[in-house]
Formats: sequence, structure tokens, C-alpha cells
Amino acid sequence: MVRKIIEGKYLAYILASIIPLLTISIFVADLVFSLISIIFLIYLYRNHSNVTFKNTFFFLLIFFYIFCIVSSILSHDILFSLSSSLPFLRVILFLLLLTYTISRDEKTIDIFYNFFVVTFSILILHGIFQYINDFINLIKVDGLDVSNIRLSFFFSDERKLGSFLVRLYGLFFALHIIKKNKSNFQNILFLILTLLTAIVILLSGERSALFFMIMFSFICLILLDINLKTKVISFTSIVISFLILLSFNSNLSNRIIFDKNNKLSFSKDKIIIFTPQHTAHYKTAVKMFLDKPFLGHGPKMFRILCSHEKYHSEINNKHSGCSNHPHNTYLQLLSETGLFATFLFSLGFLYISYKLAKHFIVMIINKTKILSDYQIILSATVFIIFWPFSPAGNFFNNWLLIVSSLPLGFYINEFFRVKKK
Repeated sequence: MVRKIIEGKYLAYILASIIPLLTISIFVADLVFSLISIIFLIYLYRNHSNVTFKNTFFFLLIFFYIFCIVSSILSHDILFSLSSSLPFLRVILFLLLLTYTISRDEKTIDIFYNFFVVTFSILILHGIFQYINDFINLIKVDGLDVSNIRLSFFFSDERKLGSFLVRLYGLFFALHIIKKNKSNFQNILFLILTLLTAIVILLSGERSALFFMIMFSFICLILLDINLKTKVISFTSIVISFLILLSFNSNLSNRIIFDKNNKLSFSKDKIIIFTPQHTAHYKTAVKMFLDKPFLGHGPKMFRILCSHEKYHSEINNKHSGCSNHPHNTYLQLLSETGLFATFLFSLGFLYISYKLAKHFIVMIINKTKILSDYQIILSATVFIIFWPFSPAGNFFNNWLLIVSSLPLGFYINEFFRVKKK
């Protein structure tokens, strides 16, 4: 049974089904994600196979996992911390399985692409109609700020629509580039979905998602091997659409651009990064890191220890530094897993930065390219995962780990796979 699932023709469909499931039920998506990873582990054990995945990336990932486990074992509450670090193994197994499937089944690209087309089409329509409906309902109430509108998924109150689109659009784009025998209809549909995706991300009100979209677009416009006319038309279309939306909705523009809480300020008395609330979280995380710099306090322990007197921080006597996580990936890893694990994670950011910078320099000096468009788009997509300088969700959150695993699996297959003889 296990062999039939892993070696069967429906494995790619099972993996791709996680894309729509993430928008319907996080529980079901995580259940499929975990079960298929466990099945793959059983498959590896029974077949005594390492599936030719002896490469640097997976070795570093295993070391990262070991540091997380050690941090949990040395933590204040071992079982509570292990409940977050132990399940991370399923992420490693899923990445192994996804890279294995991509290299084994040529239809994987088409299957994932078709799932993306359907999911993005439905999500975008849902997001637009949801925004229009909420906008009409809210403007009927005097004095109610319509900038409080947040777009959610179908059957969930999770306000992550913008984050979902921006984190997976790059993979969708990459698959469109590499997909063979594309029809004119598919090309036109993809261009329409690209424009609408940018609009829905803006309407979602998620500032981090908007920032990531701008960063991703900038990397692609600079590095992709696309004629200048197409780049100018694409950039102009998105900018004009944004300006029109912001001009018609002053509340949205006030939140995205002119929100007074968004700032970076330095004074003799205090330093404010993004918002006073974020700054309080960051100060607490730094205190925890300095107390146990090498192995940290253990995954999931920030929420437990942040209220302790020696770590507690406040800004303006009203913004507490206590939360489920410090809202920055690197500060969370430093405070919970320590310097060693954080260094291993940061290698992803350094490696991708090096590859993109090298490509840009060679492109300018020698007028040639060392990365394909597919590789550039994948790199820009995974770059979002390792980006250190913005607010972020809980690193060990199930939804975020699954969303990140999808593009990361394709990236590993492209840059770290072992070539078979």
C-alpha cells in the first residue's frame, strides 16, 4: 500500500491538493501534509533507500532540526517545547518527497500548474467579491473605518489571503515559465490573474504581503530576460491599478501608506521599529537571546517567558512585548533556538542573495546570464521565506511551514538535486 502511494501516478495530485486545502481548512491541509510525510518515511525505511538526496541543503536542514530538538530538551518546559520542534521533521520529509516526485514524474509541473490556475482564479474572485460586499456594508455605518477590511479564505476567519497569494504566486509564475505547450489562452489568463493577484494583495490590507509583492516584482523586473517593452507595460499597469484603487479608497491608502504607526525612528530616549508594539516584541526577544545566546530557550517558549520580569518590555507604558511570537523570524529563532540554528537558517538568505547578485553583475558586465528565468523566479519566491528585515508570522506555525515548503521543494529540486547517471 505504501509503495503504491509513493510510486503511484496519483502522488503528484495528492501533493498539489494541499494548495487549495490551505485555503479551505488548515487542519485538513496539515493532516494531508503530515500523513503523506509519514507514509514517505515508512517507504524509505522499508526500501532501505536514501533516494539519492545526499546534498548540502538536507544536511544543513537536519542539523537545524537537531539544534531545535536540543533547545527544546534544555528548555524550561520540555514537553511543551517539543510539541513544536518535533513535528518539524515532517517538513524535512515533505521536502524530500516533493523533490523526489518532481524528479520522478514529468507530469508534476502540469499538475501543480493546473491546481494553481483553479485555486488562484477562485481565490481572486472570492477576494474581490468579499471586499466589495464588506465595503458596501461598512460604508453604511457612519464613522466606521473601511480600512479595517481584511480578506479571508472561504470557510475560515484567517485573514491570510494576501500572504497566501504573495508567497505562492512566484511558484505559479515559475511553473508557467517552464510549462511546455502553453496556449495563447493560458498566456492571456495568466496575465489577467497576475494583475488581479496584485490588486487583491493590495485590497487585503496586509502590509507585509504588499511589501513582499513589491520586492518580488522589483527582482523580476531587473533580472528576468524579458524585453524592456513588456517590463514597462507590466510595471505601468500595476502602478496605475494601485493608484486608481488608492485614490478611490482613502481609508485604504491611509492604512497602507500614511499610517502613523508605521515608522522607523531613532531618538535619545527610544528606538521605534515599524510600530511601538513590534518594538516591544523585539526588545523582549533580544533580552531572551542575550540570556541564552547559543541554544535559546526552546521553540514555542517565547509566549511562556515573555511575561517574566527580566525579559518583559513595554513601550510608552502601554505596548507590551508579550505575545505568541516576536513577529520577526530571525529574532524568534535567536530567542527560541539560539545562534547556531539561526546561523544555519540565515545561510538560505546569504546563498540566494549571492546567486542573484552574481547573476546581476554578470548580466551587466558580460551581457550574459547564469540563471534561467525559471531559476530567478524560484529564487525571488524563496527569498521571501528567508527575508530578515520585516515583521513575520510564527516560524513554527503549521500554515506558514506548509506554504513555505511548496516553493522551497521546487527550489531544492532545481539547485540541490543529485544528477543521476
